[in-house]
Amino acid sequence: MKRISFVVLSLCFMLVGRAQEKTTLDLSANSCCRFQVTYNDVKTICMEARSINQLHDLYNMDVCSYYNLTQYDTELKRKFFANSEDGKALLETMKNMKTSSEAKRHYYIFPFSANMGWDKAYNLKTKTFDFGYSIDETGFLPVNGYLNFPQFAIKCTPKVKQVVQKRQGTDRASYLTTIKIPMTESEALAIEEHIDNLALAVQFTIQGWGETKRKINLGGAVFITTACVKAVSPKMYIIDKNTNEIYFEL
Repeated sequence: MKRISFVVLSLCFMLVGRAQEKTTLDLSANSCCRFQVTYNDVKTICMEARSINQLHDLYNMDVCSYYNLTQYDTELKRKFFANSEDGKALLETMKNMKTSSEAKRHYYIFPFSANMGWDKAYNLKTKTFDFGYSIDETGFLPVNGYLNFPQFAIKCTPKVKQVVQKRQGTDRASYLTTIKIPMTESEALAIEEHIDNLALAVQFTIQGWGETKRKINLGGAVFITTACVKAVSPKMYIIDKNTNEIYFEL
């Protein structure tokens, strides 16, 4: 009888231990594409593209830009190359890579430590975790009904709200953006206690593309053009940026 009680008790402890373990998000390179915010850039971790611009070229089937074939520097040259055997072979390769990319899960990762010191704390009045960050005008793509992130506009659950304040500098504008994620106080406490190790992870599917332009003067009018992504999200997480353990999901 004692032996049976011991076995039952051991099983109970094992079940409790497993219940307390956090699940992890699979962010391996062969199963997903990641776009991670750093202090001054959005880093692309994707087998099909090394940057957002290259992914844009892939989705638009722009062979010369994707492979950086700068010798084809006019529309006529690019047209003739596209119709050549080499051009057709590369285009077919790109089609396969695009299919592979579209089959993967895509994540936008924003470490809380990369928000340059803006707010990241629970708001007792609104019952939301408020996460603030600044977006330069070259990466801000305003789309009604979407949340703005650097170089991304993502349509998320309407439960998450966004507040945007435009700040005009002497030569360029920026946008102080705060997203408000609803959660309980106990959920927020666990996040605040580990805030420096955590990140926002937004799963998304690419809907389309946009671009922003900023005019500068270099002996004449010159425009800096930045590719931006329009996407829709089924799920939002807060994860440990080192272990990928999930602390919260919505």
